[in-house]
Amino acid sequence: MGIAYQSHSANDSGAYGTASRVGLMNGGQSGNRFGLKGKEQIASETELNFVLENGFSLGNGNVTQGGRIFGRQAWLGLKQNGLGTFRFGRQYDFAYEYASELTPFGPGDFANAALGLSFGSASAERFSNMIRFETDQIGGFKAGLGYSFSTQMQSGYTSNGALPVKPGDSANYNFSTQDNLRSLTSGLTYRAGSLYTTATYNVYYPNAATANDDVVNATAWILGAAYDLGLFKFSAAYGQTRNGWLNPAQTFQVLREPSNLGYLNSAVLFDPSIAVDSYLLGLSMSPDKSSTVFLSWQLAKPLASMHSNMSFPVDTQTVYSIAYTHNFTPRTNVYAFGAYSTNYSMSQGLTYALVGVGVRHKF
Repeated sequence: MGIAYQSHSANDSGAYGTASRVGLMNGGQSGNRFGLKGKEQIASETELNFVLENGFSLGNGNVTQGGRIFGRQAWLGLKQNGLGTFRFGRQYDFAYEYASELTPFGPGDFANAALGLSFGSASAERFSNMIRFETDQIGGFKAGLGYSFSTQMQSGYTSNGALPVKPGDSANYNFSTQDNLRSLTSGLTYRAGSLYTTATYNVYYPNAATANDDVVNATAWILGAAYDLGLFKFSAAYGQTRNGWLNPAQTFQVLREPSNLGYLNSAVLFDPSIAVDSYLLGLSMSPDKSSTVFLSWQLAKPLASMHSNMSFPVDTQTVYSIAYTHNFTPRTNVYAFGAYSTNYSMSQGLTYALVGVGVRHKF
C-alpha cells in the first residue's frame, strides 16, 4: 500500500475537465491478494494442483474482481511431467503470463505505468470458465492454448465510438453457448540463456444475443523479446488490436464515466472502427542485489481509419514511466514510481500524471 498523487487535464472533446487528487493507493506495485494453493502426487509423473486466490482492497477491506471471493484465480490442474498441464477454472490468459517479462513494470503492476495501458490483452486479464493446456518447456520452447466458454468480463458494443454504449450480458453463464462472451488465448515462448522471446494471440467472440450478428470478433496479438545482461535488461514489444479494445487498467473512453479516471476491471469494447498498433521499449538496471531502477516508453497508435471513423477526436497515446524499488528483505521492499501520459486512453488532448510511493510485504 502507498500514497499517490494523480492529475489529468481537460481533453479536446470536453468529456473531461481538469482534476487532481491525493490519496491512499491500494496495491501500487502489485494487487493485494491472499489465498490457498496445493498439489498432490497421484502417480510417479502425475500430480493434481490447484489455486484459490482472493483479491482485496487494503484501504477498506472490500473484495475486488467484481466481488468474487476468489476473483484473482480459481482453478484445478492436472500436470503430467514431460507433457504439460491442463487447467480448468478462472485463470490468466497467455498474453498476460507470457508478456510479463517484456516490461520491467509488469503487465498489471504499477497502475498507470503498466504494459496494459497500450497492450490491452497483456494486462491482468482473467477468463472465467476456461480450459487451457500448456506444454512443458522442450528445447527452450513452451506453448499454450486456452478457451473460455464464458469469460464473464464486462463488455459493450458500439459503432464509431458513438454513445451510448450498448452493454452486453457478460455477468451470467447463459444457456446458449453463443450468448456468452467467449475467448481463445494462445501463446509461444522461447528461452535460451539471457534471451526470452514470445508471441501471443487472443480472439474475443461477442455475445450473439447482444451483438445481433452486427459485431465481428475482436483480436489482439503481441510479439516481444527481452535480453538480460545481469546489470541491465532490455525489452521491446509490438502488437496490434483490431475491432475492439480491452483493458482492465484503463478502458476506452466511451466505457468510462467522464468524471472518472479509475478503471473497470476486465472489460471489452467491441467496435469495428477500432484499430490500434502498440509499441514498447523497456529497460531495468540493478546496480546492486537490493535495488532496481525501471524505465519504459509505450505508444498506442490509432490507425488512420480510426481517426476518420470515431465520433470523438482520438490521437496517439504515449506513456513515459520510471520506478525504483529497494528490498530490505526477500519479503519486504519499498518503491516509488511515476507515469506521465499524453492523449491518455487515446483521447486527444487528455494528459494524465501519477506519482506514488509505497511498501510491499509478501508472506
